[in-house]
Amino acid sequence: MNHQADDKIIIEQILNGDKQAYTLLVKRYQQKVFRLCMGFMHNPDDAADLTQEVFIKAYQKLSTYKGDSKFSTWLYRVSVNMAINSQRKQKIRATFNFYDNGNETQQIADTRYADENINELEQKQMVKKILDSLPASQRKAIVLSHYEELSNKELAEVMGLSVKASESLLYRARSNMQKMIKKQK
Repeated sequence: MNHQADDKIIIEQILNGDKQAYTLLVKRYQQKVFRLCMGFMHNPDDAADLTQEVFIKAYQKLSTYKGDSKFSTWLYRVSVNMAINSQRKQKIRATFNFYDNGNETQQIADTRYADENINELEQKQMVKKILDSLPASQRKAIVLSHYEELSNKELAEVMGLSVKASESLLYRARSNMQKMIKKQK
């Protein structure tokens, strides 16, 4: 049985009161949702927290899933929307923390990267900064394409666009990233 048909059966069971059946969906999609969250959060702890929140929200909203698209597509939409909202909240918190601390420059040492080559760390930070500076729709397209390795057709479904529009969006996002990278060098 394919995942799509299997997912619909599991969802019916959940909606009919079998709460334990939800663990099957969590196990099936947890890694994919985590990778997607990592693409937005860039921190394993934050991504793990967000992944948990996504599955809680998806469970609460499961009755709104109509089955018009694959469950994974619906779950990606929930994940992307929550990731974008979480990023906004983090930026607001960071701004308040910046001013509350009275620091004009903050240097944060991240011990997870202590053993990595400094150039590699700088490149990762530059890519993260550039990715975060893209418009939300372009950032979504890059994350879904790169981290989740979705095809252009799947990307179009998740983002609610035509395949042509999603290809164009992805092209613009990559082009913008390349321009920003060149400016950094």
